Amino acid sequence: MESSYFFFLILPLAILVFFLVALVIYNARKEEDDYEKELKKLRQLLFSGKLDRKTFVNMRNRLKHEKVFTSESKKLFSLLSDDKLDKETYVRLRQALEKSFRDS
Repeated sequence: MESSYFFFLILPLAILVFFLVALVIYNARKEEDDYEKELKKLRQLLFSGKLDRKTFVNMRNRLKHEKVFTSESKKLFSLLSDDKLDKETYVRLRQALEKSFRDS
């Protein structure tokens, strides 16, 4: 293999692969959802001593409930937008979902 093949073919491809991998890793770290961001903040408050353990556990559980509620709401809305549910059924299921999360 000649050295010109290396400089004109292999090296640019290696640089391109490196750039694409770096881009994927950057986007993966950037896409933290709100739950993970809030949980990080709560952990920092706990470790700094500004938040006691009981309050941390209560707030973490509340964040979990909010995350589940949000995901279920998105699923219901996607069913409505895909015309798998009619508007009336969507409203009833949404109210039942809100009531179940309000009670817990």
